[in-house]
Amino acid sequence: MAVLTLPMAELAGIVVHSTMYGFYIMLFIGCIYVLCFKYRSLSGRHHSRPVNKILLTVAFTLFVLITAHWIIQISRLFDAFIFVANGTTPASVYGAARSPKNVAKTALYVAQTLVGDMTMVYRLFIVWNRSWTVIILPTLTTAGLLAAGVNVVVSFARQTPGVDIFTSASGHWIITVFAMTLATNLIVTSLIAYRIWSINRMVQGVTRTSIMPIINIILESAGLYTAFLVMTHMAYLAKAPFQFIALDASSPAIGIAFSLIIVRVGLGLGTEDHEIAARSRSNLVFRTENQSFPLNSVSVSVSKEVSRRVDGIEGVILEDADSTRDADKTLSENKSQSPPRAEWSAY
Repeated sequence: MAVLTLPMAELAGIVVHSTMYGFYIMLFIGCIYVLCFKYRSLSGRHHSRPVNKILLTVAFTLFVLITAHWIIQISRLFDAFIFVANGTTPASVYGAARSPKNVAKTALYVAQTLVGDMTMVYRLFIVWNRSWTVIILPTLTTAGLLAAGVNVVVSFARQTPGVDIFTSASGHWIITVFAMTLATNLIVTSLIAYRIWSINRMVQGVTRTSIMPIINIILESAGLYTAFLVMTHMAYLAKAPFQFIALDASSPAIGIAFSLIIVRVGLGLGTEDHEIAARSRSNLVFRTENQSFPLNSVSVSVSKEVSRRVDGIEGVILEDADSTRDADKTLSENKSQSPPRAEWSAY
């Protein structure tokens, strides 16, 4: 069985990279459609909305970075296998860490990762009601990513020919890049999922709409990129050429993870309403601060406004969800029995 060499890994990486880039292009188009034109709320209704300039800028920035990264990889492929100069081999082309194209490719990957992680921190900030405290740790890991990424690019540009990148000074910075972005992904994804879960528990008794599917969307989207990240990290630690395949796949995976959340939530894919389990009305009790009223003798109309964003525009965002308020409570005795109902705005 043939041993996987560097040129073989790079060639296979281009195939995987190009395939995933095609999927990313389709998701990018859908992402722009949702951001610029309409989105579908959890209740199934389509809404027009103002353009979110921040996420629109992020979407186009990632598109430019990922596309440039793919073009450079295609160019390196031609340099290695098509435009072969005298004495030049595919192994020497791909093994030249300090070549301008390799340095540019590395810089683009670091930039993509940085933009993706900063966007995740932004989402966390919005989900947690613009709390600065909750983003301290992921902000520090993102800053660590920036510092390590800059050092990786600089060390590649100064790399002595023939030096093994696995054992050189740049290798330590590469490990730091992987560790920092992995930590950011795990921290942010966990905190966002917990926040949505806690909000869902808070409003579950007054609405038929479940936002638990949002957690699945977040975990699935983040899990895709995290899987490639872990594979790349493990392959690098094992000094295996497979890392170059996983690394090429990680580039479009960043854009896919970003766009997939917006498209799935914005178009209402996987966020269908879920009915609350059947209740026994005779046992239901509406509780106020000081007393309780059985629902068989009290008609309760609760208009509960939950100000939040779960439209994909903020990337599955729950904004100001804690500031829920009862807009209208009408208690009328000896009326027909009626369970609590909630009207909430999925904006």
